[in-house]
Amino acid sequence: MLVKNFTLIDDLAIEFSTGLNVLSGETGAGKSLIIDALQVVLGRRASAELVRTGCEKAVLEAVFDLDTDRTVGDWLIRDGYDLEDGFLVLTREIWRSGRNVCRVNGRTISVSAARGIGERLVDFHGQGEQQSLLRENRHRNLLDRFGGEGLMAQRDRVEAVYREWTTARDRLRKLETGAKERARRLDILQYQIEEIDCAGLTSGEDKSLEEERELLANAGQISRLAGEAYEALYGGEGPLPAGIDRLGAATTVVDQLARIYRDAGEISEQLNNVRAEVDDIARRIVGLRDRAEFNPVLLETVEERLAILRRLKQKYGDTIEAILAFREAADAERITLESGDAETGTLAERVEQLARRWQEEAALLSRMRADAAERFCAAVVRELADLEIGNVKFEAEMAPLEAMSPVGAESVEFLFSANPGEAVRSLSRIASGGELSRVMLALKTLLAEVDEVPTLVFDEVDVGVGGRALQAVGEKLADIALHRQVLCVTHAAHVACYARQHLLIRKQTGPGLTRTVIDILDGEALLEELARMLGGREVTENTRMLARELRSRGVENQAG
Repeated sequence: MLVKNFTLIDDLAIEFSTGLNVLSGETGAGKSLIIDALQVVLGRRASAELVRTGCEKAVLEAVFDLDTDRTVGDWLIRDGYDLEDGFLVLTREIWRSGRNVCRVNGRTISVSAARGIGERLVDFHGQGEQQSLLRENRHRNLLDRFGGEGLMAQRDRVEAVYREWTTARDRLRKLETGAKERARRLDILQYQIEEIDCAGLTSGEDKSLEEERELLANAGQISRLAGEAYEALYGGEGPLPAGIDRLGAATTVVDQLARIYRDAGEISEQLNNVRAEVDDIARRIVGLRDRAEFNPVLLETVEERLAILRRLKQKYGDTIEAILAFREAADAERITLESGDAETGTLAERVEQLARRWQEEAALLSRMRADAAERFCAAVVRELADLEIGNVKFEAEMAPLEAMSPVGAESVEFLFSANPGEAVRSLSRIASGGELSRVMLALKTLLAEVDEVPTLVFDEVDVGVGGRALQAVGEKLADIALHRQVLCVTHAAHVACYARQHLLIRKQTGPGLTRTVIDILDGEALLEELARMLGGREVTENTRMLARELRSRGVENQAG
């Protein structure tokens, strides 16, 4: 962990070891500053006042090796955070201007995102804090994890059924909510389909009708012009013979010419073809003339039909083909909507089936929880007895939930009573700080092997504890440290003697300068600090002898 320009700390690099790390020092030396720095880099609110006097910004960095804790590492990867060779680097910059910047492996994130990651990495415990184990919403999860893989697998089954049930329920609600709208839409579609069907449309009909309307509307002029053309070809007028007659005369002459002049044969053939074509043209002209009969009734019928087509085109498409395609799409939608009623009935039955299945799975989970709670509470009482708290009651109260949930049918709250005859109360209402600290240690001892948070921080949790109980606190912290990394701020040599690594926090002053520094203690320096913790300023041979005895006990504990 790196700390730069953070209140009294100008530049510190701290490498905590595995197991139990103890931070000691005289009051005011800055032990809590180290914990504060760790909390800030993990997302706690921070202000510009934390920047060291005379500096523009404070920089905090915490590096976590997650190779040994794949549970947290896998969770971070699933959440989109890349690990660099198994390491996670959290950085926070606090500027005197008020700007805050958080990063994870160089990627900028929000303070709330950093806080979410921090809650997975480090669990803080200290006097007066709302500690994680006091949050009732965590009790059920802690009990389930204590219950083991079988209980957790059953909870996963309950959650899977619940998710399936909510999906079906939400779909059913959507269908039921849209029933009126679906009915309105069905009426519209039915009307549109019937309107198109009643029209009896035929592909290309509009073009044929337009042509017929042109013929009927111009019948008189078409008849006159066609008659004139026919007369010119066949009728003739006065001394001027008809065109077909003159072509016939020309054909006769050319035929005679071909008999005496071979090259005229091709001309004769072409001329005969022209005459045949003129005959055909004349017949077609007659057909036009005959068709062009003025019929106002038929014209009105055609106009009405075209008006119907125009109205349908305005509603459904620019062509008859587009109108027919619209009709097919409307019919398909109608079928889908009509099937919605059938789906509603099927879904309603499915929702009921899943609800019954959830109740069965949740009932099994409740029985497994009850069994785990009995074992857990008995184990907590035994742990508390080791911590010199006897005749206690510890219960896991399970209250039924009003509605289905993904985690089962009940809430779980830990209740505690330290005195015979006293009713059990919520952990959050325990008055004695010494009792609270030992309850926390008892729970953490039991949960150390199953709790996912890899690092635990205890800030003077031994306050209010003395005598044999203080030694028991040290032993429990050492037990927890067998499974998790532990950082402990303490004034008690009976706790510090169990440290794998002991860090002495002290304040260094100079002309116009005050800063916090850290020494890693071992050998005689470590024994001298333990003696100081035992005797205060008056370090005697007796306190040194007791310090050696305590340290020897701590070393034996680590070796065991």
